Amino acid sequence: MQATALGFKVNDKIVHTTWGGGYIRSVTTKEVANEAIECYEIELLLNTSRVFVPKDNLDVADVRLPGSKSENKKAVEILRSNKGKLSKDWKSRVSFLKSRLEQSTLECYAETVRDLHVGYLDDSISSTERKIYCRAYDLLASEVALIRDCDIRQAQRFIDNQFK
Repeated sequence: MQATALGFKVNDKIVHTTWGGGYIRSVTTKEVANEAIECYEIELLLNTSRVFVPKDNLDVADVRLPGSKSENKKAVEILRSNKGKLSKDWKSRVSFLKSRLEQSTLECYAETVRDLHVGYLDDSISSTERKIYCRAYDLLASEVALIRDCDIRQAQRFIDNQFK
């Protein structure tokens, strides 16, 4: 369901597809180019920084509701499944991984983490792929924390345990 269809209240869970999951902490007015704009203040789970999203621009603000418990279950199944086939060509592989990450879904985050996890651990992927892995891992962890009602460290441990 689109975020704009619901509207948000203080303490609602929200996912910013660039910055990760968090909570609406306030509705505040910000002065931008001499114009007062009403914004949601989002406290992010990853680093406790805050992002302001204009209330009237939710449809283009890259925010959405967190995934459901069934979507979390699907993400767990993905993490536990066999690694997907990635191109041997570095440029094609990185392009594919970036485009998949841009889809901004829990499933895509999980697939990216799964496919790069071993390479990340044994340091056999490029620095660009490491950045993609870290981004996908952080986004996945922040959303898992929202879905499971836990803190970010617990969500990270939960994800790591899926590979054991």
